Amino acid sequence: MTTPMLADFALRLACGLAAFLLLTPWRLVPPAFFRTHCLVTLGLLVLAALDASRLGVRGPVLWAMVAAAVLSYLAAVLWGLGLPRLAVPVTALIVLASAGDLVAVSRAADPSVWALNGVGRLASAFLLGATLTAMLLGHHYLTAPAMSIEPLKRFVRGMAWGLGVRAVLAAVGLGVWASMAAASTSPTASPLFLAVRWGMGVLGPAVAAVLTWKTVQIRSTQSATGILYIAMTLVLFGELTAMVLSREAGVIL
Repeated sequence: MTTPMLADFALRLACGLAAFLLLTPWRLVPPAFFRTHCLVTLGLLVLAALDASRLGVRGPVLWAMVAAAVLSYLAAVLWGLGLPRLAVPVTALIVLASAGDLVAVSRAADPSVWALNGVGRLASAFLLGATLTAMLLGHHYLTAPAMSIEPLKRFVRGMAWGLGVRAVLAAVGLGVWASMAAASTSPTASPLFLAVRWGMGVLGPAVAAVLTWKTVQIRSTQSATGILYIAMTLVLFGELTAMVLSREAGVIL
């Protein structure tokens, strides 16, 4: 059964956020950031589970979403209590459950290209998580101006790497779709949607990543946060457009 688009998107974003929470140095970043991050992840996973359940998704995929949501609540409590050594493994379990779900739904949707779709979903989760985490952390510097700049540098680099991998996988998916269209097994791509996907979803965030890196290097965190807001908007447009195209193509774009 095809996973509903809203549940698919929320699951990707939750997986990416949890993964980058693991990459956040808890000795440098205040615990409040981790707690808030887990609560955002909790909301996304509850949304994914409700949407999937409403549209008839059952079995291990749904239960994994529910389990990840419960773990997110537990992680929020642990981070809030200042118990990082307990919170880190719980957060890792959230990543494993949500990533497993992304791979599982890829296999259920189309077994012939499930590996490409699974990796594409994970890359999408990585990009979304890196961009949103960088944006939220940049905003956190308003209340903690003395915080080290190194975590923000790490996330901006992660955003750049995630964008590069995502673009390569999207190009491969586009090639697969073109082959299917040539064989008359799939409709041709919409030029407008492709322009939005590559212009707003790849080129725009790439420029934003470069500008953010330059502002982070001079510790202009307010400027970096503003650019990251724009980058997040562009990534959202790109990924949502890619999801619309992917539903039509049968392969992650």
